[in-house]
Amino acid sequence: MVSKNYFKYRTLFFVIVSALMFLLFYKVPLIGDDVYNLQHREMFNTVQKSFDYVVGQYGNWSSRTIINFFMYLFSTHNIIYFSFITALLFYVLLGSLSKIFNNEKSIYIDICLCLLILLIPFPYFSTAGWIATTTTYLWPIIAAIYAVTPLFVDQRMKGYQYILASLAVIYAANNEQIMIVLLIIYITNIMIRAIKHSINPHYKYNCLQLIFILFNFIYFILCPGNRVRSQLETAKWFPEFSKLNMINKLDIGFMTTGEHILFSNSLLVMLLTLLIFWTHILITSKKYMLASGINLILLVTVNILFDMFILTGHFRVLFTFPKLGLLNHMTITSIVQFLLYCCYIILLVFTYYYGQNSFIYIEMIVLLGGAFLARVALGFSPTSYVSATRTFAVLGFAFLIMCIPLIKKILSKNRKILFVLSIFAIVNMSIFILQIKGIELQKYLPLWTNIW
Repeated sequence: MVSKNYFKYRTLFFVIVSALMFLLFYKVPLIGDDVYNLQHREMFNTVQKSFDYVVGQYGNWSSRTIINFFMYLFSTHNIIYFSFITALLFYVLLGSLSKIFNNEKSIYIDICLCLLILLIPFPYFSTAGWIATTTTYLWPIIAAIYAVTPLFVDQRMKGYQYILASLAVIYAANNEQIMIVLLIIYITNIMIRAIKHSINPHYKYNCLQLIFILFNFIYFILCPGNRVRSQLETAKWFPEFSKLNMINKLDIGFMTTGEHILFSNSLLVMLLTLLIFWTHILITSKKYMLASGINLILLVTVNILFDMFILTGHFRVLFTFPKLGLLNHMTITSIVQFLLYCCYIILLVFTYYYGQNSFIYIEMIVLLGGAFLARVALGFSPTSYVSATRTFAVLGFAFLIMCIPLIKKILSKNRKILFVLSIFAIVNMSIFILQIKGIELQKYLPLWTNIW
């Protein structure tokens, strides 16, 4: 039975987190594209101007018509509007995650969700400018999570909720990385439910959502502006890119993705690896501890070595990434890097399985696979290096969501998980605040930025 105070306390915690997000995003400085957009605000500071501008971009720059419409609109007005919408979306995000993962209506699970949200790698959303990157990555990611709730929740929805979810999926899928993940998730989920004859009340509606995503895919493929932009960006940032074949581009996509996962000191990656090990200690057979323990030791060791490299300059040979990928510049070091990435990812997928419900495992691995492929696909972009960490935002959220089932299992046995999450959250929010204050963190970004 749900406590009569449950919804009151849940709302209170969600409002506190949202209010914190409002304050922090209100304080973000104007940098990068935000400055440019503000200086040229006469071009898109009204709904009509913004609409006309992004429609024109479809032919000469980008297929992100819907996403860029909101980016330009909110970049040219008082930042209080941007911070308010961001805070509101965080409330929506928490509500969506609670609806999907908290069937038990446990306030402790909701508290864990609040702490986990504070672990989002916020510096990702500063790389092109706080407003520009947040509106093109963070907002669509949250919209995507809200849109997929009918996939995983069987309870009936009201008419306006179907409309909002449809608008959310159309908006979210306008970001090509998110579109890839949504496409994989919807196809897999619909197929599994059809095979198992486990049709939920939203099955037909979910099929409609898939159609919206497919329309976004066609819209992206047919966009002439994407081809024009690719040619211009190749000449500007990566002239060698035009000579690379498909295998070379996949090579670059995989190597940069693996390098970021293993060497970026990401708190979410560290937390997920720790939670897998912790879950095996508390719940599953001790024989699985070895594999998860090896992965944890591997992650800690390489991050310590990376920190020593940053502080002292030692071990430089371990952190040299070939710009044209492994196959075009094969060395002992790059081969070792490749093997490390493969070992970590394989062990992660393998050890995550034990102790999980099979259906949840499939959903989480599909999410990880979709997010991983969406990041590897960046190897087909000439801006895969200069786009920096924002291209890992989708993958970062995949790791965050994968933590939730593990946290629930640990919470059922040991509430010390709240303390651990609090420590991680405090560290991450401290990094966020330092970034807002303009403290230089560039040297701690992924290693491959150093090749420029």
